[in-house]
Amino acid sequence: MPKTDEAVNYFKRYNKFYLQGDHICWRVEATDWISTPGILEVIAVEYYANESEDNIEESLVGGLIVEPTNPNDETINEMIVGETFIKAKKTYEYIFNGDVLQGEWSIGSKCPAHIVEISDDKTKVRIKWDSTYSGQFDLSFGNYRKTIVVESLF
Repeated sequence: MPKTDEAVNYFKRYNKFYLQGDHICWRVEATDWISTPGILEVIAVEYYANESEDNIEESLVGGLIVEPTNPNDETINEMIVGETFIKAKKTYEYIFNGDVLQGEWSIGSKCPAHIVEISDDKTKVRIKWDSTYSGQFDLSFGNYRKTIVVESLF
């Protein structure tokens, strides 16, 4: 194929691709752009198709992956600053950008998340999801509530 910046950036070692109209997945093992000037040679081997992520009918790697939508509106994201999508077993910090005299940090009682630490001035909180499974919970400060989504470990 012609050596273009897009081709060189896409066909990196271990990237997967499908040929148009072909339902066979290929994985790049090596590339050669030196032997023939202006031409990019791709050495690839047949690889498994990931039926839960790849759109095999359309020959698109990752074509079935849907980006998650943020359940919080912009006002909440500005008042309680921190990650909306987190991983289990990790500690995350959140900052409240409002009047700290009007609230306390809290988490719903029926979830495996807990508050690890609250700063002395109550503007920051560190939380952790203790379980290995995914889920969601609400982190609240006063009347403000931010929904936190715990993603799978895999």
